Amino acid sequence: CAQVKKGVLLLVGKTKEVRMVLVALALMGVGLLSSLLGYKLFKILLPMVGLVAGAMVGFTGFQGIFGKGAVSTTVAIFVALTVGLLMAILSFVYFEIAVIVLTALIGASILSYLGVALGLDKDGFVVFLLALSGFIIGLMVASSGAMGAGFVMAITSMAGVLFILAGVFLIAGSVTAEQLNNDGIIRTMLSVIDQSFLWLFVWLAGTMITYNAQLRTAVAEYMGDTYAYVPAKTSK
Repeated sequence: CAQVKKGVLLLVGKTKEVRMVLVALALMGVGLLSSLLGYKLFKILLPMVGLVAGAMVGFTGFQGIFGKGAVSTTVAIFVALTVGLLMAILSFVYFEIAVIVLTALIGASILSYLGVALGLDKDGFVVFLLALSGFIIGLMVASSGAMGAGFVMAITSMAGVLFILAGVFLIAGSVTAEQLNNDGIIRTMLSVIDQSFLWLFVWLAGTMITYNAQLRTAVAEYMGDTYAYVPAKTSK
């Protein structure tokens, strides 16, 4: 019986180790994708994000003005789908404009849901004013020039390298899967990196390297598309 118990404990321990390694590999895989292909992935996923954000703002804003009756809810769903589809199309066709508008919509969503969380949803007009304020703030931030391709590359590079380090630290035993799950990956890793100048340097250096890699890829694609060779038409 003691040997069986020991065998079960050993099997459970090995299962946890295998699970930890798989989680670490997944973190490093996501980190590599984000740090090296973050800009491309962002452009692909931006229409989907625009659809969701536009639908959320359209639904919340319409209900905030006209209430939550059966008819207004039905119309709110229609408005949400319309705004969401418009944002998705805008995100697909005009990238820079889409980033600005999407940032404004995210600001509107944050403040409107903050109002709901604080119990201000009884007065729909207050929620609408909060959403409008968030939209204006987001629009000001995005229009200031902080947003754009370079900003997206920088953020995805920083997050990607952080995910790679999370996988390395998980295998090394510096962090646990429970920590990453409970406190969040970015928060946990920032608290660990904050204790060591070496890992801070590694993070920043990795971010610069992957940022330059993304920038080179984007420039190469742009140059290839802009100055692609097109055979001249010969007149017969």
